Amino acid sequence: MKQLLLWLIGVALGVVVLLAAVLGVSYSFTSEGAKPASEVQFAGQELEPNGWCWQVPLLGGQVDKVFASPRTLTVQKLGVLYDAHPAFALPEWYSYGPLTITDSAGNVVFEGTAATYDDFLFPANGDYKAELTVWRLPENMLATQFEGGSTGELRQDVRLEKPAKPIGWYYYSFRFTLQASAEVELSAERMEQGGTVAAAFTGMVGETAPMVETDLGNVQAVRLGSGWRAYIPAAYNAAAGAHEVTFTVGGETVVKKITVIPKDFGTVEIEDEPEASEAANTEFRNAVWPLYEQPAREKLWSGGFACPAENYMTLVDFGQTKVTGGKQGSKSNSTKLYTIPGDPCRAPANGVVVLARNLALTGNTVVIDHGCGMRSYLYGLDALSVSEGQSVERGQAVGALGEDLTMDFKLGSKSINPWLLFQTSGGLFWKENG
Repeated sequence: MKQLLLWLIGVALGVVVLLAAVLGVSYSFTSEGAKPASEVQFAGQELEPNGWCWQVPLLGGQVDKVFASPRTLTVQKLGVLYDAHPAFALPEWYSYGPLTITDSAGNVVFEGTAATYDDFLFPANGDYKAELTVWRLPENMLATQFEGGSTGELRQDVRLEKPAKPIGWYYYSFRFTLQASAEVELSAERMEQGGTVAAAFTGMVGETAPMVETDLGNVQAVRLGSGWRAYIPAAYNAAAGAHEVTFTVGGETVVKKITVIPKDFGTVEIEDEPEASEAANTEFRNAVWPLYEQPAREKLWSGGFACPAENYMTLVDFGQTKVTGGKQGSKSNSTKLYTIPGDPCRAPANGVVVLARNLALTGNTVVIDHGCGMRSYLYGLDALSVSEGQSVERGQAVGALGEDLTMDFKLGSKSINPWLLFQTSGGLFWKENG
């Protein structure tokens, strides 16, 4: 019995010695090359790490070996950058990146992460300093839980992932001079009556919105991603031919031409309608017309619009010339649908309800602001189920349909072809998310 006990003790000691030897060999042969490569770029230039701390797993993740280098006062100089929004290229292992950018006076102009930097615009051209820490952390681990330590120190592995991988960070400090120049790009140079053209503004600094002047309508630019976007309409009756559009961007003026192509919308026979009372017209003007000139809010729609009625027959189409008793009248800026009473009237796209009330001229009326000056006007509902100020999503019921629905889609005060919206066609969907 005594001999068996001695033998077991000897085996246990042998295992301990073997494990110690394995750990020693693993420790000796694990070098700084075991930590992830930095591989961080800014504006296409490789950033040089200025301090790091990494815990590299040993023995199948049972313990970690720490490699560390303290931060220094060295600042990498990147020179002059001409892109208004120099981009980061981050390694595949990146999980978290606190970033601070200061101007030449030491004022913080950005404090967030490399991810939230995507929507940042520099306030002006000039000199800047940036400090970035790029972390690799297991899922659900916070940076505050990281132990770290001095070079060569062994620590217990956090055991939050299998197989275990290095965790830690690289720190970067760099300076650059921003010298950007604004540019304007159009989605197209030609559009049919009823269509839209988008203008993307890049290379801009500052928070001042670009100005757009054109006889095609009142156009407002809105921040979108790291730039600005504006949408230019061609109404059903927009003059065919070339139209000058003047863009004022950061003190610079750019003039471009957009050609409007005529479109034959056809004619439609309608019955003579009684004249509306002056009181009804005045109520409508006071309630609806001010919406045409309201400041444009941020873009809220994504993807194509939905027709407000799922089951319908077209009675009067957009752009059609109305004929009454053989006499031609005006063109229609809206679309009138024959609908099934009681069916839901759907929000065409995400937006905010800016009008929901009964008007003598148009009955139960809902107006939804989709952002960037784009609004849908829905007239003649049997009942309303939303209120002003309420946010709605594409396809959400905003009321119940009656026997017919009149829908009008406007950019500012200019009506555009709704069928293009339902087909995800035209400038409203160009470079939609950036």
